[in-house]
Amino acid sequence: MAARALVLLGCGWIARRHAAAARRLGIPLLAASRDAARARAFAREFAAADAFGAYEDAVRDPRATGAIVCTPHDRHLPDALLALGAGLHVLVEKPIAPTFAEADRMISAAAAAGRILMVAENVHFMPAFHHVHRLIAGGRLGELRELHLVARGYRPHRGWRLDAATCGGGVLIDAGIHHVHNLRRWGGEPRRVFALAPPRTVAFGGEDAVDLLAELPGGAVGFLANSLGARGMPRVQWSTVTGTDGTCFADHRGRWVLLRGAHRTRLSLFFRDTRGHVAMLSAFDEAMRTDKAPETDGAAGRRDLAVVLAAYRSIAERRPVDVEC
Repeated sequence: MAARALVLLGCGWIARRHAAAARRLGIPLLAASRDAARARAFAREFAAADAFGAYEDAVRDPRATGAIVCTPHDRHLPDALLALGAGLHVLVEKPIAPTFAEADRMISAAAAAGRILMVAENVHFMPAFHHVHRLIAGGRLGELRELHLVARGYRPHRGWRLDAATCGGGVLIDAGIHHVHNLRRWGGEPRRVFALAPPRTVAFGGEDAVDLLAELPGGAVGFLANSLGARGMPRVQWSTVTGTDGTCFADHRGRWVLLRGAHRTRLSLFFRDTRGHVAMLSAFDEAMRTDKAPETDGAAGRRDLAVVLAAYRSIAERRPVDVEC
């Protein structure tokens, strides 16, 4: 494991997940926040090597080799550019950025600097979801027919997510982009989407719920429903992938996958790193050491964003929209 440290830019909720994973892997951390007291408290809790009240100071620390950008969506580009400009590799939280222009600037800057740019899409590294991918790739479900990714519940938000300009949209570009990534990974690149947003009941910068229909390769159909305003929905939820030979059910918390086919039923259970943060940080560390592009690189993050932006255009224009390649 690399002996040099990773800089956490931002000390909010998601930074805590990264810090816990770094502690599991024995990776030293430098905690940075615009609030110096918050950075010091965070450093004490997670035994970070140092704390900074300015991002500019943190990325220039000689111990730093990479940065994890855990700031609001509209800060991803400037904070990633700051780290790349200091010669650091970058792991940026999803979404890569709110717009294509920002995503492309980030990707180009990383290439020009000769540094790794990876998007922190932890669902890609969740063992349960990786198992679903293997089932599909191995032909265990036959030819794909339908993918239903449904995550609905009731969760009011506060803070920067209430501002549309900061968030870049609503639930789809925020939590929903996780399900977009699985839709792409399991079903292939969507060619066209049609999306609608119901009347909003929870305060959010953009839509609090979205329903998306996607045309997938080979004639398969994808359906994604994500909502923060579905009061009374159970906390235990799952997605389904159906093929000509069977269906698999995947628990959204990554604890189990159930495969049911014509001749067998099999339940697979998962107990370690169920949210994928340890595997994701390990992949980032390996990419930095080997200079090999990770699976969730900037280009992959841009493809996730392309589906989201096509869905937003569909909502605005109330018609199907082709997904930009």
